[in-house]
Amino acid sequence: MYGGVSPQECPLYSYQDVSMALRMPYSTLYSWLRGSRTKPVIAVSTSKEPLNFLQLSEAFAINYMRKNLGISLPRIREASLYLRSELDIAYPLINPQIRVGGDVYFKYARKILLNATRRGQIESVDLIGKYINRLEFNNEDLPDVLYPWVSGKESKSIRIDPKIRFGQPTIAGTGVTVETVIDLFQAGESLENIATGYQIELTKVKDAVAYASS
Repeated sequence: MYGGVSPQECPLYSYQDVSMALRMPYSTLYSWLRGSRTKPVIAVSTSKEPLNFLQLSEAFAINYMRKNLGISLPRIREASLYLRSELDIAYPLINPQIRVGGDVYFKYARKILLNATRRGQIESVDLIGKYINRLEFNNEDLPDVLYPWVSGKESKSIRIDPKIRFGQPTIAGTGVTVETVIDLFQAGESLENIATGYQIELTKVKDAVAYASS
């Protein structure tokens, strides 16, 4: 089904798909992936091929660091390239060790990021942990599920899983895509009827609409 590669590494997403899934500007994402004068902050091939789930997850992490922690892109790039070079790992910003790992290399990378936030270290580690907590990990320290934020809420009602619906955002605990909910809502169905018809909690249906509208 995935051409001999893991679901996380299967190229499922266009740049536009990632932009929409993460509710971020396409132009911003493109600059991270195809930087003109500097190395891309996310590891990609030389061609504009579809992205995989791990690349989508790194974009999620970078977007959080930029918007919520105020870390500059050069600082994020510096930490990412350092870890890629020293540890030979392709996706360092979504490795759970970036939060509390005791390895000297991760400690140094955190120092690069934490100094950039102008916050205290403990507080910043907790804030980095916030985006790590939106990921579920397999046994290889690679994420296989992402829960994007919905209007800043902590609930995990929207799920992105490359094994379900080819990685489209779905309502957690179901196979119902956010796109399906929005199509029905725009066609005139009430949120209550959608929830009843698919046997989904009304709050999750409301979250799907809020997520798509953000």
